[in-house]
Amino acid sequence: MSVGLPVSKSEVDNRAGQIAKSFQKAFNDVATMQSYLVQTPNADLVALGYTDQEVATLKTAYTDLAQLADIWIGKSSLPAAKDFRTFVRQLWGVGNF
Repeated sequence: MSVGLPVSKSEVDNRAGQIAKSFQKAFNDVATMQSYLVQTPNADLVALGYTDQEVATLKTAYTDLAQLADIWIGKSSLPAAKDFRTFVRQLWGVGNF
């Protein structure tokens, strides 16, 4: 007798597909956000209420995510290992470390 939800091929297929689609959507969203941040002067973001340090963190985090997206699509590679979470984790919020 099993406990909990039974595992089926359909469940595995659905979960695998959903995760893959989520990755693709996330990388597309990264490209959109990075494009916005690259085109937006720091002063405009400061005018929205960010500090200079917060702008730097935001832009650095999305530069890292854009680099990871480029690796995802084979546009670039890394010469050495890199922890892409360094700046991004500052954007995660409480409980996501």
